[in-house]
Amino acid sequence: MYTFKPFVIMRHHPRCLERPKARSGHRIVCDHKNLYSYGGFNPCIANDDPDMRNDRIWLASNPLFKEIWKFNLATRQWKRLPGRENLPDELASNAVILKGNALIVYGGTGVPFGHSCNNQLYVCNVNDGKTKIVPAKGDLPKPQYGQALIFHEPYLYTVGGTTGLEYTCDIHRFDVRTGLWEKVYICTGRDLSEPMGRYRHELGFDGKNIYVIGGGTASEAFSLAEIPTFDLETRRWTILHTQGDSEDNTVPAPRRCHGAVQYTDEKTGVTYVIISGGINGDFIFSDVWRLDLREMQWTCLRKCKLPRPLFFHSAALTPQGRMYTFGGVSMKDDKAARTDAIHSVWLTIPKLSEMCWLALNYYNSDLRKKSADELLHIGIPLKFVERLDSCV
Repeated sequence: MYTFKPFVIMRHHPRCLERPKARSGHRIVCDHKNLYSYGGFNPCIANDDPDMRNDRIWLASNPLFKEIWKFNLATRQWKRLPGRENLPDELASNAVILKGNALIVYGGTGVPFGHSCNNQLYVCNVNDGKTKIVPAKGDLPKPQYGQALIFHEPYLYTVGGTTGLEYTCDIHRFDVRTGLWEKVYICTGRDLSEPMGRYRHELGFDGKNIYVIGGGTASEAFSLAEIPTFDLETRRWTILHTQGDSEDNTVPAPRRCHGAVQYTDEKTGVTYVIISGGINGDFIFSDVWRLDLREMQWTCLRKCKLPRPLFFHSAALTPQGRMYTFGGVSMKDDKAARTDAIHSVWLTIPKLSEMCWLALNYYNSDLRKKSADELLHIGIPLKFVERLDSCV
């Protein structure tokens, strides 16, 4: 029997032969229909791998994945988008967001890490795979990787990053109307509230303030008991002190390379940031935490513990409130091992129609084999029919 289970992590096994290899350093995003995975890295795949030896693009980009995959959330089918040859060569630790059908990609590094970095902005159409460079002028940020992005119309803000040698927490913004980059805040060390330079951090945003969640350098990870916060109106940094979990008054351990998503409660208007996994240099985490941005209160979601400690994975949230994670690095037999596993967890309670759609897919695994007319005829609403990648 199908049962809707919020706050319970489940694994999704693809129903297809074609699928992406295990990877780390990639980024994922979600819409209501698909999960999209961009780039990534795996040095453990040989050129004579049966699945890769005839792939000329892989042979040229190895150990980086020059590809974008989409995973249909209803049918659990992977499909690689065309147009791979137009993707940049810097394919690890990019910053990626999704606006409509546009996958916006910024930054990233090739291998060796930091040897070549990118500061160009790319837009990929997730419907047809066409990718183009966005023309830019003004004060472009330095080429870096491991930075983080938010979009606050009409600006795209980038925060932090590293060249591989230097770490910053500088803020730049790109005006999507004019194509102009400009400096918003350059850390000089004169203000004691300025955060330390970092990479592989995550961001929260409440419409006014940018919250920098964790991150670190090659040798350290930064505290989550204190959250550097940047006010876009005053252009000033402050350090906010968080409250521990109400059950045992603990806060998450310092970490970098963790996953993060955020959502806003429609009833209360409170924005929450959810973090998962990560590493502090010595210890790999499997815990999942929620941060209330209004009260700066941490809550440990104990039922949502990841199946295995994981870092360098990526997390994304559907518009309905379901968090997905894909890929990453864990330890197996005392060795670092990358994974191709997909997991999800419901962080909110969706509409009843959404639950019915989940149950329908649970009992009918072959809906994609029917035409749209057949599905509409049996009473499935159009908005759900459009979520399927039909094979007829």
